[in-house]
Amino acid sequence: MSDTRSVGKPKKFESGEEIIALWRAYCEEIKANGFTSAPTQTAFCSWLKERHSEADRRTIYNYLNEYFPNLKKEFERIRSDTVVEGTMLGKYNATMSIFALKNWCDWKDKQEIEQDITAKGLEVTINVID
Repeated sequence: MSDTRSVGKPKKFESGEEIIALWRAYCEEIKANGFTSAPTQTAFCSWLKERHSEADRRTIYNYLNEYFPNLKKEFERIRSDTVVEGTMLGKYNATMSIFALKNWCDWKDKQEIEQDITAKGLEVTINVID
């Protein structure tokens, strides 16, 4: 972990695994409560304040992007699993879920394009100019 924090600012989390475990517990609670809320970082911060210690969105961002960037994919995988499950059970609006997954989890629409290109009598000339 990078020690770029100012003196006097204690770590909120002992390790990246701790923040992932807390995020997983938070998402499991969302499921257990019937998907009555969405897995947002702001709501996660409120949840942390009640159960662990106060943390703001900037703290979560720093842990995922600066201190433990290798865990960001796991964080987003847990979030996407929660959103997808809630959507499939009809608890979340499908259109909004797609929008959220594209923005939060970097989901993309993929198009598969097949091309059959044959070169018959194709001549390529390359001119090198000094």
